[in-house]
Amino acid sequence: MKKFIFYLLSFFIILFIGCKNDNMEIDITEVPETDKVVFQHGDIFIDTFEQTKLSRQDGNKILNELKKHVNIGDYKEGEFYEITYAPKKTKLSKKESNKLLTKLKKQNINPNNIEDNEFYKIVTDSVEQTNFSQPESDKILDELKKQNINLGKINRKDFYEIVHSTNTDVDQTWTNFKYYPKGQYFYSVDKSTDDVITSEKIELQTTSQIFEVSGTIENSLWESMSASNIKPAIILDFADVFAWQIDFLTDCRQGDVYKVIYEIITLEKKDSVLSSKILAGQYITSTSLNTAIHFTNSNGDEGYFDENGKSVKSAFLKAPLQFKRISSYFTKKRFHPILKYYRAHEGIDYAAPMGTPVSAVGDGIVIKSQYTGGYGNLVIIKHPNGYETYYGHISKYGKGVKKGVRVKQGQVIGYVGATGLATGPHLDFRIKKNGSFFNYLTMKMPPTYTLTGKNKEDFDTYKENILSKLESL
Repeated sequence: MKKFIFYLLSFFIILFIGCKNDNMEIDITEVPETDKVVFQHGDIFIDTFEQTKLSRQDGNKILNELKKHVNIGDYKEGEFYEITYAPKKTKLSKKESNKLLTKLKKQNINPNNIEDNEFYKIVTDSVEQTNFSQPESDKILDELKKQNINLGKINRKDFYEIVHSTNTDVDQTWTNFKYYPKGQYFYSVDKSTDDVITSEKIELQTTSQIFEVSGTIENSLWESMSASNIKPAIILDFADVFAWQIDFLTDCRQGDVYKVIYEIITLEKKDSVLSSKILAGQYITSTSLNTAIHFTNSNGDEGYFDENGKSVKSAFLKAPLQFKRISSYFTKKRFHPILKYYRAHEGIDYAAPMGTPVSAVGDGIVIKSQYTGGYGNLVIIKHPNGYETYYGHISKYGKGVKKGVRVKQGQVIGYVGATGLATGPHLDFRIKKNGSFFNYLTMKMPPTYTLTGKNKEDFDTYKENILSKLESL
């Protein structure tokens, strides 16, 4: 009976057990407590510690350490931090320790093999909570083991249900035991009227809910969507979907309108989210209407497309980094601050703190990664359709970035620096098309993919209903 209780009734107290022999006092450590704080618009870093259990003095110590590595004034809305507090410890007496060790040995657990990160859930004096006898609990455990369940790895929030017989002539008889561990499956152990016990692994039923929400921007996308009770995961996905059309950190304006249709799939019994997905969305500014519709083609490839069937994901990012400002624009005549004469500046200088990650704006192959004159440390990437991009003055190269290596859009290829002819840390970014430099800021971004043929026909049919729903929001 106690074996069964040890494994499956212990869901309320979490203990860490560290032991080396049978005659010692055991330290029991509770699960460390954690605070999570998400930055909102207008937050001041030091003030956010008031949402935690930290003293202001400890908060200042943390900020002083962070300043050695990052610009703490450069945090973005939606970014977050977590604080883990030292767990409370309790020392068991020798008598209590030996009692606990005896329990472990009965479960064939070697205390010396318990790893520092393993947790066991123990609830004492809980035998009265069930009507199981020791032989019955052993039978259930044996069936669960047949399903390859690691009974020593029970998770917090796991639970089980027991169905008892309605036959009053039989005392304390059960007919069904269901164990719900973390994940999409549960395990059912059944006992027939002739006492035959069987078990099976069953997939939980799911429930799909479609939400249709619209709103107007007041301060930021995050604040406005959060006010409409939209889950953080959906807000972040929405920003990702439209990342090639809108920079929500700099382009968001009061009065802009968002519309989103999304699906959330939850697991029955557990009431936990299995997955979420944006089905369609729009972001409307005073000058543009941006639409994204989720669609899966005949090959099973899925993505987001505008109303014309063009992928909303562009072949190039809007910018190769998170920048503070543009310190120099594309021009055919600029006074060089170091050389002291006028000459063409066929690129864009993005001012950013030293060490800011620099990303490849599109997929391609590195054709140069070396120190090159006034550019300093330079990376050149060759892209499809005759495009080449230049990344100059970087302080160091990204991991594995060298000539001949393929890189993906968004991959870090270097870090902002001031190598070569530079008065301060910035990125000199340039783009060529068929051998000629042009202004990246005026470039009409090409889509990565356009639907054609039968896929386009299917999309056109599908989009009518979606666009009608968006229009009605």
